[in-house]
Amino acid sequence: MEHRVVFDFAIEFTNGGGIQGQDFRLDIAGETISDQELADYIIEDLRLLMVGKVHILNKAYIQEEHKRKPIDAVAKEKLIDLSHTIFDGLITYKGLPAPIICDFLSREDSKGKYEEGTEFQIGKIEMVSNTGTYIDCPFHRYAHGKDLSEVELDAFANLDAITINAVGTLEIGINYFKDKEIRNRAVIVRTDWSKHWNTNVYFENHPFLNREAAEYLRDCGVKLVGIDSHNIDDTRGNSRPVHTVLLGSEILIVEHMCNLDALPEAGYFFSAVPPKFKGVGTFPVRAFAALACK
Repeated sequence: MEHRVVFDFAIEFTNGGGIQGQDFRLDIAGETISDQELADYIIEDLRLLMVGKVHILNKAYIQEEHKRKPIDAVAKEKLIDLSHTIFDGLITYKGLPAPIICDFLSREDSKGKYEEGTEFQIGKIEMVSNTGTYIDCPFHRYAHGKDLSEVELDAFANLDAITINAVGTLEIGINYFKDKEIRNRAVIVRTDWSKHWNTNVYFENHPFLNREAAEYLRDCGVKLVGIDSHNIDDTRGNSRPVHTVLLGSEILIVEHMCNLDALPEAGYFFSAVPPKFKGVGTFPVRAFAALACK
């Protein structure tokens, strides 16, 4: 059975005035819809500008045949979180200390500093920069390379991206990248190794790129390379050719990602933006993909 929503609305404009509507009926894809989704839909559908407060009133649901394409998602893009959660005691890399996350000012201690009923928490974090899902800049590998504060913002955000499926492969070579449209793109390598996150399995025999693949990506002029594995290099020895090749060409690296199985092969934008620190070459990011909604 198809569902519709029946409601009244009142819209106020920031430059004065307003409009109202009674007993509106709209098709919806599911059985319910939030007031915010309804408000956004009305504003977009009526092409309204200078909109202030929107009141959705007397909302009810009925089962009735649809009259046009139902409201499913008003947003023009869908965001997919590709980052692991950082928590107190998390081990990202064996041999590096876990983060310490605690209160600098607790809510209890803040009582009495402000008016009654007003409390705040100020957190304190102690950690190495290689924690959680993080991005590597040239300074991480090269003393004279660009640090986080020197890399332009457009190198971190809204990068046209492509997903490379390398699930089940230990050593990822150039064949995975040939015949692919990768120039000027963020190349996101899916291995599904993130399923072992926060376990001892995660650290051993993880998927990695080899030198030839790194050189191929460099020569093809990619913008960034990301992976959902413990390291983009083979950590069974002390050589790090992929970091050397990519960072030497100012190609950024993102490691320890997750949820790459939710990405399409192409047609999305990738972002992994760190704070603007001077003298730091790597730092945690909230990596995410933006997919256009149909």
